[in-house]
Amino acid sequence: MRYISFFSIAVISSALFFSSCSKSSSTPEPTPVPSTFTFKVGGVGVTVDSANAVLYNLGVAPFNREIDVYAFKAGQQVLEMHFKPTAGTYNASTSFDGAWLSYDEGIDTYDSQSGSLVLTTCDTISNKIAGTFNFTGKLFTGSATKNITEGTLLVTKLRKQ
Repeated sequence: MRYISFFSIAVISSALFFSSCSKSSSTPEPTPVPSTFTFKVGGVGVTVDSANAVLYNLGVAPFNREIDVYAFKAGQQVLEMHFKPTAGTYNASTSFDGAWLSYDEGIDTYDSQSGSLVLTTCDTISNKIAGTFNFTGKLFTGSATKNITEGTLLVTKLRKQ
């Protein structure tokens, strides 16, 4: 009887010891970095509510790959950017040779005529795009302009097509 009690205590103690030292079977998920996107329109600051990006594999030279970034405020698109998926400095224009940037103000769209997009990070594997931008946009259907200044972007949501 004494042998059975000793054996039972040893088994229970061992089970408790090994279960308390066992490694958790699930690895905690890394905390996602939120997208941030700010800029000024005519000196007035804007912080977007959400932003995302799409990487296109067009298969058409010379723009085989391109990224489009979309920024939203109060459920409406306020900025759209088109550029090559590499870090660097791009001239803002209405050409896909550089960066095509657009500011959307409801029914009015202002396309970049001058300015720049500076991408410090463009990582399509880790889904991170970071940089700064500024541009003067001209009304698509007229001659009015808008100055977009002090733009910063950090996008961490990238869909691949």
